[in-house]
Parts: sequence; structure tokens; C-alpha cells
Amino acid sequence: MKSELFLLKYAKKHWYLLISGVILSVSLAFIEVIPPRLMKRAIDSFLSVTSIPESERLLGLAKIVALALGIHSLSFLLGYFGNFLNGYIGAKIVNEMRVDVFKKVLSFPFKFFTQNPSGAITTRIVSDTSNVQEFFSSVIVGLAKDVFLLAAVIYSLVSLSRDLFNHVYYLLPLIALTILLFRYFDRKAYRKVRANLAKLNAYLAEHISGISVIKVLNLEEHKKAEFSNLSDEYYKSLMEQLYVFGVFRPLIDFLFYLGVSLVVWYGARHISKGTVSLGTLFAFISYLDMFFNPIRDLSEKYDVMQNSIASAEKIVALMTEEGEKVGNVSGPKKVERGTVRFEDVWFSYDGKEWVLKGVNLEFSPGKLYAIVGETGAGKSTLMSLVNGLYSPQRGRITIDGRNLLDYDLRSIRKQIAVVPQDVLLFSGTVLDNVRLFDERISEEAVVEVLSKIQALELIERLPGGLRCEIVERGSTLSAGERQIIALARAVLFDARIFVLDEATSNVDTLTEMRIQRILKELSKERTVLMIAHRLSTVKEADEIVVVHDGVVVEKGKHRELLEKRGFYYRLHRAQYEIG
Repeated sequence: MKSELFLLKYAKKHWYLLISGVILSVSLAFIEVIPPRLMKRAIDSFLSVTSIPESERLLGLAKIVALALGIHSLSFLLGYFGNFLNGYIGAKIVNEMRVDVFKKVLSFPFKFFTQNPSGAITTRIVSDTSNVQEFFSSVIVGLAKDVFLLAAVIYSLVSLSRDLFNHVYYLLPLIALTILLFRYFDRKAYRKVRANLAKLNAYLAEHISGISVIKVLNLEEHKKAEFSNLSDEYYKSLMEQLYVFGVFRPLIDFLFYLGVSLVVWYGARHISKGTVSLGTLFAFISYLDMFFNPIRDLSEKYDVMQNSIASAEKIVALMTEEGEKVGNVSGPKKVERGTVRFEDVWFSYDGKEWVLKGVNLEFSPGKLYAIVGETGAGKSTLMSLVNGLYSPQRGRITIDGRNLLDYDLRSIRKQIAVVPQDVLLFSGTVLDNVRLFDERISEEAVVEVLSKIQALELIERLPGGLRCEIVERGSTLSAGERQIIALARAVLFDARIFVLDEATSNVDTLTEMRIQRILKELSKERTVLMIAHRLSTVKEADEIVVVHDGVVVEKGKHRELLEKRGFYYRLHRAQYEIG
């Protein structure tokens, strides 16, 4: 019941709107049961009676027709306002839900996003919440109306003719059994539909973002086959759901026609005996049709409800994920100096294999640090620990002598600037991306920062300069331009710690030299750490840390490490002498 309770939690916030919708719908149901009574009176009192004058019969029929028109007009108005209110309720609630889900996703630890496809997360936030909207727009209020209408119709059937009702009441258990079977198989089918849709979205998100690799490696045919298989699975689950729905509706229609046939058969006998009037038989058949209408609608509403609940289950699973540990929210919110220490740090991603093993390091302002090592040695992991994206299983990391988890991590992360190999920029202008869309920061302040890091001339060469429009992920800019924007952003927000992860591996020599000059200048007042694969970029570093198999094996300057003829020497020789 978790998913149902989750939906009702949002419904509870807007109970007054839902009650208004229920009142409108129940009023509409009450009005809908009146016309068959009017037709009974028209047939029994005027159409089938020849003993009264024709003018009196016509006058009586005219009054009934006028009353029926008035009832249908009122039904139209109630239906219009009811549909508008229900649509408003659904849109309002789902808007709140979508914002809550996205807010929850933002609170997840970094590890969650490395283990879950972005397409699946997008499906939860956009597609699944849209499916839930129908639950509030039609199911909750619609079910109240259908239940009331069924009760009113059954009462009308019994009050009209208990004799006729006795000939059809045993259809009720058959209808109930049909609904229960439909409920079981439809929910099962919809779960498959939602699961396969999430897989499809995840596949599309991953492969559209990686389309350049697919084209370069000529993988179009292979990926086409993979997508075809996923699409076929989604199609099969849709067909399974369609089979369930396709059997239920005709079965309900069969039971209806069976009921009508029985009523007509036994009604004709009762008419000949004089125990049932023609108007009563007509009204009884009308009410029988009215009884099956909500049953038919129930199949569609239940279809919608299963779709909504299947989506709600996925949303609930997302909402019950554990949020990120953000340190001490009442702790310090500013890094004063920026001294970073690793004290006997052990870390594993999967809890089985140690990526870092007993690391002890210290990084202080005033020096430019470089971290080098083989691929998979643990270099990038060190940097992921600095800003609290991951937490070590053993040991601790301190900033200015204070445990990292004693800080309010959300507040200090802007002061721990990370410049990755592939910098992500947001859609907008260069100005927006440097000041992170904070319009309280003036354009003059941004220009001042760009001048300080000697990057203003580079930005001004772009079309539009600071107003240059950036498309998705900044793909129209070079890697170097994106990294300089990221550096400017970090300086603007007064970051005390800079971490560059292979930041110069994809740039030309001139841009590399420019970035190295910027880092050298920044390191005079800030803690600057560079992860590097190309050893040419670390020659000017004040201290080089060599990592091998999760262990710090050497530390020193470029020339000192070469003279030791140790692991750094072998790396250097592999790159320059053998290569």
C-alpha cells in the first residue's frame, strides 16, 4: 500500500478541492438517475394511456420533456465545472509532486548517479509523474461518483420492480469476480510496461549523448539491433496489458446483454400478467444500462489507476532512497585557509576491493601540488573524497584541522572548486555560467575575475563575448575554453581549494601553458591540486605525489623524483624515452 498512501498524502493537502469535486460528481450522479423515472412516467401516464384527452397527454409530455431538458442542462453545467476542477486538482498536485521528486533527486549522493541511468531518473520525474496526474484528475473523484451511481441504480432497480431484480441479481457476483481478475492481471501487466519504458528511456539518454562514439566506431547497426530488442520488450508488455483490457470490456458487455435479455424475457411475462408496466420495463432496462456504464468506465479508470500506481511505485522507490550525508548542517559554512589532510584514509566503492589504502597526505596553500600515477591507481578517487562526494570507510579527511563531515558540505562545496577533464556548462551565456545564474553578481565583477586570471581576451574572442550563447553541455566551446570558464567561476566564488582532474589532457599546448600560469598564480594564496596523466604538465609543481595501487609511493619535486629512479622515474621513462 506504500504507493497508494503516497498518492493519498498529496491528495490530503488539497482535501477541500477533492471534496468539492466529489460533491459535484455525486450531484451529477444523482441527477443522472432521474431521466429513466421521467420516461417511466411519460410512458405509463401519457403514451400508453388513451383514456385521457389528447391535449392533456401532450401537455403532460411537454412538461416532462421540459423537465428533462432542464435536468440535462444542469448535468452539462455540473459536468463542465467538475471536469475543470478535476483537471485543476490533477495539474496542481502533480506539479508539487514533480518539484518534490526533483528536490529529492538533488539530495542523493553522487554514488546514486553513477549507479542509475539518467534516462531512468528522467522517466521518474517527467513521465511517471504525468501518469500519476490522471489518478487525481479522474480516478479519485470518478470512483466516488461511480460508487454512488451504482448504489443509486441498484436502489432504483429494486424499488422499480423487485420481481425483475430477482431475475438478474446473480449477475453481480460474476461482475465482481471479473473485476477482481482484471485487477490482478492488469496491475501485473502495467508493472512490466513501466519497467520496460524506463529501460527504453535510459538506453536512449545514454546513446543519444554518446552518438559521436557510435558514429566514429560505426556501431549504428549493432545499436539499432539493441534498441529494437528493448523496443520489442516494451511492445510485448503493452500487448500483454492490451490483452487483459481487451478481454475485460467484451466480457462486461456480454454480461450486460445477458442481463437485458433476461429482463426482456421475464419482463414480457410480467407485463402480460399486469404485474409490471411497460414504462417500468423501459426504466429498468435504462437503469441496467446505467449500472453497466460505470462498470465499463471502471475498467478504464482501473487501467488509469494501475498505470498511476505502477508509476507511483517507481516514484516511491526513488523517494525512499537514502539522501546524501551533508555533514553537519549547523557546522562551519566557510573554509578559512584551505589546508587539506588525509589521515590513514581507506576507501572502497563496492565494499570489497580497496581503491585507497592507508593514505596520509597534506596539502596547504602556497604550493602547487600534482598527483600522478597509472590509470586506476586511485588519483581521481582522492579528489572525489576532498569535496565529500564520497566518504572514506576508514580514517578521516580534515580541512583546516576540522573533520570534513563537521562542515556543512552544501555550503563549502563552492569553496572546493573541481575542474574535471570534461567541464559541464549549462544552457545560457558565458556570463550566466561564470556567475552560475546569480544576477546579484555584476558583470563588472565577472570581467574583473577574467582579467585577474588573464582570460578576458580569450572570452572576448568568442561570438558575443560574455553574451556568447552556450548550447547543451557547452559543446560549441573548446575543452580549454570550458575549463577557463570553470576556473573563472571558482575564483569568482572565492574557492579556497582547487582540484583539477586531468584538466589539461584535451587542450592544445598554448591553452595548457595559459592554464598552468593561472594555476601557479592561484596557488600562491590557495590550495591547488592537479591530477595529471601527462607528466609534462607537472614539471613546475612544487610537490608531486605518486600513487600506485591505492598507496602513496613517492613525494617530491620533478627533478628529485627522477634522481630517485623509482616509480615516477619509470613512468617518466615510459612516456618520454620508450614512447
